[in-house]
Amino acid sequence: MSKAIKVFFSYSHKDEALRDELATHLKLMQRQGLIEAWHDREISAGSEWANAIDDNLDIADIILLLVSANFLASDYCYDTEMMRAMERHAKREARVIPIILKPSDWSGAPFSKLQALPKNAKPVTTWADQDEAFLNIAQGIRRVVEEISLSKTSANPTGKTTPVATSQAGLTDRQRRRLEQERDSLQQNYDTVSKKLDMLRQAYSIETDVSTKFKLESQIQEARTEQNRLDQELEEIEQKLV
Repeated sequence: MSKAIKVFFSYSHKDEALRDELATHLKLMQRQGLIEAWHDREISAGSEWANAIDDNLDIADIILLLVSANFLASDYCYDTEMMRAMERHAKREARVIPIILKPSDWSGAPFSKLQALPKNAKPVTTWADQDEAFLNIAQGIRRVVEEISLSKTSANPTGKTTPVATSQAGLTDRQRRRLEQERDSLQQNYDTVSKKLDMLRQAYSIETDVSTKFKLESQIQEARTEQNRLDQELEEIEQKLV
């Protein structure tokens, strides 16, 4: 990549520890020269913080919204940073990616129709292993970085604009709506299978009869296979929607 993709963190200071964890997982991409990450702790002494934030927000290629109740309650995060981010996203000047840090009611928020990370928009703090959540986020961001890099390279290799067949640009409104409906249906099925799998595992853990445990083990395997299939289908649709 000839030019690093600029990544902006929009977050509540109450979630700074989680932001630091995410930044750590993105550090390799920085070392590789793929991204330049910025957040307001980068503001140097004597600088006007609001201007510094606005300047970096306006040049960012990717804007990460680190979503939590703290983020939604922050007037500056919500009314200023997030709304400006969504304006730039609507104009396709930047890509906005919601990162769901903690459980919160973000349904109906301007960014609620965007594909969120980590997988299935499961909040980071609810994962059994938060490193796995951050890994999933980092991998998702890397895919977007690669897409934007390819788009920039293809769009202006010699000063002339060349159309780039990205998934977002190539979808009609009707196709996008159809995929979103399909994704929502698959998500419901995935959630149902996941609940069934949890119940089967719980039953298996307390069952003492060998034959019954054998049957439960078979059912668990079937449910896991179905969960993996649905997960794969969701991943494929998410890639088309990005």
